Amino acid sequence: MPPREPVALLTDALAQIDDLLVKAGRSSLAELLDDRDLQAIFERRFEVLGEALRRLERSDPLIFARVAGGAQAIALRNFIAHGYDGVDHRVLWDTVAEDLPTMRTSIARLLANEVRDS
Repeated sequence: MPPREPVALLTDALAQIDDLLVKAGRSSLAELLDDRDLQAIFERRFEVLGEALRRLERSDPLIFARVAGGAQAIALRNFIAHGYDGVDHRVLWDTVAEDLPTMRTSIARLLANEVRDS
């Protein structure tokens, strides 16, 4: 598979963040902890987010360095993929609330300004 352009990878990451924010806005932590389907959605979205950022890190480290929390997203993706039986969904919930808004802002800024202009 040929490498994807930074704009495509950032767009993929942004779509995952937006979906997670919407899902969290329509549910509660209690619902997440009780609903295996919702857990699977959260896990998958975090996996795709981390994978898109991992590919961005390899293809364009300078752009990747400007994504807030990028390294942590990759580490979380790796933990979900390889330590699936130890995922604490409270951590995923907290990450959506506490970290994704900042990451979203950094990615949106890159897409709006610098990446498209390069």
